[in-house]
Amino acid sequence: MILPGQIVVIGDSHIGLGEGSEKKVSAWLDRLVALKPRALYLNGDLFHYLIAHPKFRTSSVDKVMSKFREVRDRGIAIHYVEGNRDFFLKGSFVEDAVTDIELEYAVNAGGQKYLITHGDTINDRDYAYRFWRRASKNPLTKLGVNLIPKTIARKFVDSVEARLARSNFKHKSQLPVELMHAFGRKRAREGVTHVVFGHFHEKVVMPGETTIMILPPWYETGEAMVIDPESGAFTFEVI
Repeated sequence: MILPGQIVVIGDSHIGLGEGSEKKVSAWLDRLVALKPRALYLNGDLFHYLIAHPKFRTSSVDKVMSKFREVRDRGIAIHYVEGNRDFFLKGSFVEDAVTDIELEYAVNAGGQKYLITHGDTINDRDYAYRFWRRASKNPLTKLGVNLIPKTIARKFVDSVEARLARSNFKHKSQLPVELMHAFGRKRAREGVTHVVFGHFHEKVVMPGETTIMILPPWYETGEAMVIDPESGAFTFEVI
């Protein structure tokens, strides 16, 4: 049983962009509202990919954003962690639908301090990936998106959606466990007791100086992490 006032965290919902793809998450949000949580944290990669520009909006995106506004306006804060498949969220229609957008959030609960972050940038020596991330999300790239004709943008959305719909999104490489623990030790200096990653699509809990957790991929399991703000304890629940 999930009590009112809990903190709920999901990651990697990978909602499709096509018509009707939003129905599963919309129904889930209705069930969530009935539980009266304090807040919902979205730990990145809400959609297959999300370019938060009007040219790339689809009916699925619009319906999810409308649902978020409804949930938020009923008093449930929605905090959006930017993932690797999220582009140009700040200052966009997405920001208008949620409470706020950040790269990470620190959440205090019952004497514990949870750090919620997507996890795609924990390897600070992966220079190729970090370069790609900066290059794909910088202001010049955003300017280029502004110049793309809408018809080409829509064809791009449809073609990528078709390819991603056939993918299971699994990360086939070995989990970077040592990097995760190193990240946890570093953030422990700030009082962090638990690090909550998404990104890796594998439910994991690793106790240590800082407890390292990977959220189950919501698109696959429907599971959410539920944190009790009074005790600081956590569970995984299907809502």
